Amino acid sequence: MSWSRRALLAASASLAACGFSPLYAPDAPASRMAGKVEVGLVEGAPGFALRERLTGQLGPAAAPTHRLDVDLELTRTGVALTQQNVTTRFDVVGRASYRLTPIAGGPPVASGVARSITGYSAPESPGASAFAARAALDDAERRLAITLADEILQRLALSAASWT
Repeated sequence: MSWSRRALLAASASLAACGFSPLYAPDAPASRMAGKVEVGLVEGAPGFALRERLTGQLGPAAAPTHRLDVDLELTRTGVALTQQNVTTRFDVVGRASYRLTPIAGGPPVASGVARSITGYSAPESPGASAFAARAALDDAERRLAITLADEILQRLALSAASWT
């Protein structure tokens, strides 16, 4: 048996001994989220990417018990200038406020704000085009939306025991 395999087995045994259980184990609360959460519409192309990620990970809501609503805000800030005072590097900051409420009514069972940041370059050169800069922005916003969706999913999984 190789050293890496022995190390993996030893690590698995020690995690089991300390009470560790996988977040998505068959009987874990997070696994029971599948098909139970209806995700509301989120405006814009980044909102579409965020919603697609959420619904893709949570599964189709055939018999939803909860509704997840997300408000997405993205802001772009220039962070690098050329000697000609042209911005060539941008940060996109994302903020996603979410609320998970029972379909039957009542107060939210989970809520919070996920935040993340990404960046992109829009170089100034004779060969650079407005199309290339726009494509870089769109890609950055899509990546940011997916990162925010993953953070929301992680938080919901960690809190699922209290609302499933």
